[in-house]
Parts: sequence; C-alpha cells; structure tokens
Amino acid sequence: MTKTTAPLVSILTPAYNSAAFIEETLASVLGQTYPHFELIVADDGSTDGTIDVVRRTADGDPRVVVISSPHGGPATARNAALTVARGQFCALLDSDDVWMPEYLSEQLEIARRFPSVGVVTPNGINRGGDLDGRPLWPATTGTRTLALHDMLVEDNAVCVMALFRREVAERSGGFDQRFTGNEDYEFWLRAANNGFGFVQNRRPLCYYRRRAGSLSSDIVRMTEGIIRVLETAATWTGPIECEQPVIVAKIAQMRDQMASESLRASLSRRDGPDAAMRLRDLSELRGSVCLAVAARITKMWPQLLIRAYDLRRALRAS
Repeated sequence: MTKTTAPLVSILTPAYNSAAFIEETLASVLGQTYPHFELIVADDGSTDGTIDVVRRTADGDPRVVVISSPHGGPATARNAALTVARGQFCALLDSDDVWMPEYLSEQLEIARRFPSVGVVTPNGINRGGDLDGRPLWPATTGTRTLALHDMLVEDNAVCVMALFRREVAERSGGFDQRFTGNEDYEFWLRAANNGFGFVQNRRPLCYYRRRAGSLSSDIVRMTEGIIRVLETAATWTGPIECEQPVIVAKIAQMRDQMASESLRASLSRRDGPDAAMRLRDLSELRGSVCLAVAARITKMWPQLLIRAYDLRRALRAS
C-alpha cells in the first residue's frame, strides 16, 4: 500500500502516557497477516514520550500515522482519528492491548460472510488481574448474532477491539466525548439503536490488558460508567424504547453490584465506619430487613464487620 492508496482498514489507537505498553501494541499491528491498513495513533496529550516510542517502533512504516491533540480522553482521541481515517472499515485498538497476527484477516472474513452486519466483535483473552488467561466470553468457537436486547443485558457482549464499517461512525456520529469511560459501550448501543447489526466472532483474537491505573481497572468507576450510559440510552427514541424494562432492571443490577463492590473495597482497606455506611446503602438497595439490622448494629460497632470479614476469608482459605 502506498501513501496515495486508500487502505481497507483504519486502526484507531488513542494513546495517553502509554510509553510502557504501546511498543508491543504497535508490533502486534505491524505483524498482522493482512497488510492493507493504516494505523492512526491519536496521542491524547501524553507527557511520557509516547510519540517517540511510536515513531521508533514504526521505523518509517508509512502505514503508521501520528496525530496529536490536548488531553481530552479516549472518546476525543478516537474522534480525532476518525476525522483522518480513510478505510472502509475501522478497528479499535487501545494503546495497551494486543492483537493476535490473524486479527484483521479473520475479522474481515467474518465481515464478508455477514455483509448486512455493521460491527464484528472478537473474543479476547484477559491479560493480568484475577481473570488472567481466561477468555472474555466462555464460548470460543463459532459466531453469534447480537440484538440490541443482548447488548443491554450483557454489557460485555461487544469487545472494545471490534471492527466496524465506516458508515457506522458516519451515521451514529462518532464517540460521545461526554464519556471518559465506557464510551465504546455507548457507541455500540447507539449504533444498534440506529439499525446496525452486530456479530460476535467467538474465537479469541486479541489480549485485553487489565492493569492498575487503567480506566478499566476500577470496578466501581466502570460500573458507574455503565449506569450513566444506560441512563442516557433510556432517553433515546427508536427501537430501544421497547427495552425500557430491561434498562431499568440492568441499572438496578449495576447499582447493587456497585454497592457490593464498594463494601468489599472498604472491608479490604479495613475501614470499619465506611464499610458500615456501604452496608446500609446495600440494605436500602435490596430492601433487606436483615441487612438493615446488621447495618444499624455495625454503625455502632463497625469493627464487627472487619472481624466478620476476616473470619469469612479465613474459612474460605481453610
């Protein structure tokens, strides 16, 4: 591919202070078995030499394009990359994630097999954290067509490293810059509400990094982000209006999950008073009389919660 020949695929990589990881990310792209792509690295105001690493790794490869803008978050960076993208397809790749060599060739083949589908999402393998080595979805063979309903019930039904046709972004309006986390989930829901079809390629084709300090590492923050996306989606018109009961139920589930995780975090910090408040919040969400009684007791004696937590951990370890 020459500079004047439009590539079939534009890869959109937002990068913010990613010098420690982005070399491996770029190498996974440059090692693809399908070569007709452009890789647009949208530097989001990095201060750690990310651009220098990108240029050194690219080593003059004309397929790698670097653009820069003040720090605005991943949605802003992805939109900046979209404005210069030339491909018929776009693919998302964050600056700390990695593709397997066959990612592009297999994703494009699925897109060819499903010409009416706008988005092809691969399975991936978790790298780091408690889920290290496990796939994002248990099934690892075959394909599955996704409906809007599925994406509301399963907030992880679409992997962030998805391939989509250019018209998905053109008709849906790009990424909503009000979201600095979960912006991809909002984008997928909006695309589905606009009538675009989705298909899961269940074969793992990428590695999804889970690391301390990344946007996806804070479970409470991620859950809050999902709730915000769903609350926004509940205001849309279109097919999603028929899914209002599903959205309401999912938001309730997410709030319960967030309260449980906040309680767990307080207990792990051995912060008895905060844990007692989190237990009260959880009791109110669940309408549980037993939890409400426990919350009142532990408000007076918060160390009881810590002792109960320690006992439970000891029993699990035995």
